[in-house]
Amino acid sequence: MPGFKLKGRFIGLLTASLAASAVCVTAGPAAAYSGTTASAYADKYATSPNSSLYPVFGSDCTNFVSQAVHAGGYPFRNPYQSTTSVTNWWIYSNQLHTEFSWSQTWSVAVSYHNFLVDDYPGGIPEGTASGSSTAYWDPNAVTEGDVLFYDWGQGEGISHAAIQVGYGTDPNLYPNQVWDGNYVDEHTSNRYHAFWSLKPYNAYYATTTIYFMHIDAAN
Repeated sequence: MPGFKLKGRFIGLLTASLAASAVCVTAGPAAAYSGTTASAYADKYATSPNSSLYPVFGSDCTNFVSQAVHAGGYPFRNPYQSTTSVTNWWIYSNQLHTEFSWSQTWSVAVSYHNFLVDDYPGGIPEGTASGSSTAYWDPNAVTEGDVLFYDWGQGEGISHAAIQVGYGTDPNLYPNQVWDGNYVDEHTSNRYHAFWSLKPYNAYYATTTIYFMHIDAAN
């Protein structure tokens, strides 16, 4: 299992040419970013990917988080432009949603992290924590719709992303284990309301570093 900061072998980037009749895969975003809306989308598709509108990758974490953040109102940046530029963030499909083209920032954890840092208003780094943590994180710094990036400490850099969706008890472990705190939704290993540090699931928790990214509501 793996995920975060900008460099890592993350997820499979498929090579797909942009169809001449390409259309945006989602409706136009709201005027401002809503973490509540983003987390509602993440909850809906945490364990059952939205394959009717988006591609599904073997390593699907950042693709899933990008979908949720876009659903929350974060608009595409420079659509149809370079797939490798850190300033671009987009995905498009043909009308049947059978062919897709997307930017690297949409599907690769480290690239998405760098995009959020570079973009304006973009994201605001809110510090780091150890993968060994079992505590609540400051709810004033990390809220619904914010993104967590993970570096497993195995030499790959940031290679996983998840989205915070609330606070409470991890239902995947209860009642045998009680893990209370911030929780996230994630893909690759599809989980709904997983404890934010992922310690119960992560064999590399002792070497993992987690990076918190607050998504500015002005996006």
